[in-house]
Amino acid sequence: MADNVKQEDENIHAREEGGDDEEEISAMKRRVAEMEAEAAKLREMQASLDQQDQDLREDREDIDARSIFVGNVDYGASPEEIQAHFQTCGSINRVTILLDKFTGHPKG
Repeated sequence: MADNVKQEDENIHAREEGGDDEEEISAMKRRVAEMEAEAAKLREMQASLDQQDQDLREDREDIDARSIFVGNVDYGASPEEIQAHFQTCGSINRVTILLDKFTGHPKG
C-alpha cells in the first residue's frame, strides 16, 4: 500500500513538472517569436540605412562632378568677387575659401 501511495505521488509530481515544462516551452516559443520579429525590424532598418547611404554617395558624386578647385587665389579675395568672376561659366551654387585653422586667414 505504501508503494502505491509513493508511486501515485511520483506520478502527480511528474505531471506537475510536465505542466511546468509545457509553460516553459510556450514561454520560449513566445520569446523566439519576439526575437524573430525584432530581427525582421532590424533587417528593415538596415536596408533603409543602406539605401540612404547609397543616395548620399550618389549625391556626393554628383556634387563632386560639378565642383572645381581654384588655387593661387589672392588672399584678399572675397567669395562674392570669386563668384562674380566665374559667373560667366554658369550657375554658381557655393564658393568656399579654405582658411588656415590656426590663423583664420585664407590659404590662397
